[in-house]
Amino acid sequence: MDIQQLKADMQRYFREQKNLMQQRAKEYSESGRQSEAELEMNRLDVYDTFGTMLEACALKATMNPKFAGQDRTKVFCQEYLMTFITKPAEWRKSYVCAKEHGDEAEARLEELRLDTVQEIRDEFLRISKEN
Repeated sequence: MDIQQLKADMQRYFREQKNLMQQRAKEYSESGRQSEAELEMNRLDVYDTFGTMLEACALKATMNPKFAGQDRTKVFCQEYLMTFITKPAEWRKSYVCAKEHGDEAEARLEELRLDTVQEIRDEFLRISKEN
């Protein structure tokens, strides 16, 4: 599978998931469940972040002359998988700090972000292995 196909499959996944999150956030908001609506919007932000990272990794793998002659799809996959370690590092620190200080609301938000990162990573791995 090439980079463009992987990217297209992930973009489709992002669109579908973000539409669901927006719909749930709207339903929660309309029923007065503002905190749940805000959590859905925070999940959506994580999807936006990793959608942007997907684009950046694809561009880097295809345009960077440093990767000429290499399997660019492999480079793309490695680069994107690395973002699942580096990008949420601050969220992991915030989660630990919130737990240490008994800030359950902040801990829940950071846990939600980290769980969302794992969902996206799992889907990327599924798509990349499927193709």
